[in-house]
Amino acid sequence: MEVISRLGVGPMSPVIIESIFSYSQNQSVPLMLIASKNQVDFNRGYVFKTSQYKRYIDQLRKKYPQSKVYVCRDHCGPGHNSVFDLKDTYRTIDADLANEFDLVHIDFCFHKSGYPDILKESKKAIEYILKRSPKTLIEIGTDENNGTSVENTVRVEEQMQFFTSFCRPHFFVTQTGSLIKEINQVGVFHDDYVKKIKLLTKKYNLPIKEHNADYLSRDEIRKRRGLITAMNVAPQLGILQTQLSLYKATLYGVDTSEFLETSYRSRKWEKWLAKNDCNNKLLCSTIAGHYSFNTDQYKRLFDKISRHEDFSQTIQSEMHKIFYHYISNL
Repeated sequence: MEVISRLGVGPMSPVIIESIFSYSQNQSVPLMLIASKNQVDFNRGYVFKTSQYKRYIDQLRKKYPQSKVYVCRDHCGPGHNSVFDLKDTYRTIDADLANEFDLVHIDFCFHKSGYPDILKESKKAIEYILKRSPKTLIEIGTDENNGTSVENTVRVEEQMQFFTSFCRPHFFVTQTGSLIKEINQVGVFHDDYVKKIKLLTKKYNLPIKEHNADYLSRDEIRKRRGLITAMNVAPQLGILQTQLSLYKATLYGVDTSEFLETSYRSRKWEKWLAKNDCNNKLLCSTIAGHYSFNTDQYKRLFDKISRHEDFSQTIQSEMHKIFYHYISNL
C-alpha cells in the first residue's frame, strides 16, 4: 500500500504548522499534521479549536499552494483529553469530518470497559466515520504505549484480522519500544518484535506507523528502515521552539521570567518527568512551554524577540532541519 506520507508532525504552535507547509512546498515532500485532542479539538485546544485550525490551514494552503499536507487526527478516543464520555469522542469525530480531516486515528486504549469492548467500540467509531465520509483514511492502534513492553503477537494478529474484516486501515500502530520522557528518547527499539509484526503486516497489507519517535538519532532511525513505514514526532518540536525562545531572549536581553513562571504553574510537565522533580524549575518550564504558547506572556516574549530578527523564520528553519533528519534517514 502506498501511504500518504512517511512523517507525521504535531501542530504544536501556529509557526510550527507553517513550517510544515513551507517545508512541504520547498522540498516537494508530503507531510502529515497529527493533532491530538489536547492540541486541537471541537471545543478547546492549547493550539486551536478545530474550526480555527481549519481556517488557519486554509490560509496556509493559499500561501503555500504547492505544499502537500494531510490533516490528521491523532489518538481519537475516550480518555486522551481526560474525558471518558464517548459523546466527547464523537463530537471530535463530527468536527473533524465537518472540517475535512484526511485521516482519523481511532485509539480506544483508555476505554474503561475492557478489551472486547475496546474492539467493539473501535469498530462502531470507524463505521460511523466511513458511513459519513467514505474517503477518510483510518489509522488504528488500541494499546497504550509504555515503552517497556511490547504486545503479544497473537493478539496483534487478532487485531489485524478484526479490523481488516470491515475496513482497510491506512496505518497500523504498534509498540516499538520508543518512549519520550523530559527532553529525551528513553525507549529501546524492540527490533525482533517489530520484525515479527512486519511479517504479519505483509500478510494483511498494513503499513506500520511508529508513535513517540522524537529525539531518535540517525542510526536509530535507520534501524527502522524496511520495518517502519511512517513515524510521528511532536513534543520535540514544541520543546525546540521553547528552547529557541529562551536562547534568543538571553541573546537580546529579553526577560523570560513571566513566561517561565506561567509555564511552570501550568503543571503540564508532570507526566513527562523521569529522573527530575518539581525542584528543577527550568527543566519543568521548558518541558511545558508549548502548552503556554497561546498565553499573553509568551506572545509578548515572541514579539520582543521578533524586534531583533524574523523569529518566525528562525523557528521554521530549525524545524526544517528536524523534518529532513527523519525523512532522509527512514
